[in-house]
Parts: sequence; structure tokens; C-alpha cells
Amino acid sequence: MERNTRLYPISEEVFNQRVLPVSEGGYIWKGRPPKVSHYRTFCGILYILRTGCPWRDLPVEYGYWDVVYGLYPVW
Repeated sequence: MERNTRLYPISEEVFNQRVLPVSEGGYIWKGRPPKVSHYRTFCGILYILRTGCPWRDLPVEYGYWDVVYGLYPVW
């Protein structure tokens, strides 16, 4: 399946190797698994920064806008 490079500007493999913060015990996030992958959330943040659109206009492919907005300071 070919990914949409406008919605997902980097590949998931590159994200997992170079972008996702990892601590000694694994990923920095603890608790239950996220409903939307960290990759999609990160790409949603990149979309907002690239387009300048309001958070509420974030495409649904990235998950709920308020969740992505809440994770923005973490990234």
C-alpha cells in the first residue's frame, strides 16, 4: 500500500529509528497503548506546522485534534 506523502511526509521506519524518543526502559510513554500511533500524531503536528491551519481543522487521519494538540508540547 502506497502512503500519501502529503499526509505522512516521513516514513514510519525513519520515524521509529530517528524520531521516537526512547529511554533505557523503552519508550518514554507509560500506561496503556495509544489509540492513535505516535507516528500518526507526529505527522499531524507536522501537518499543522506546515499548513498553519487551526487545530480543530486537523484531518481525522491523524486522530482527535485535541489529543494531538495536547501532545504537541511533548514533541
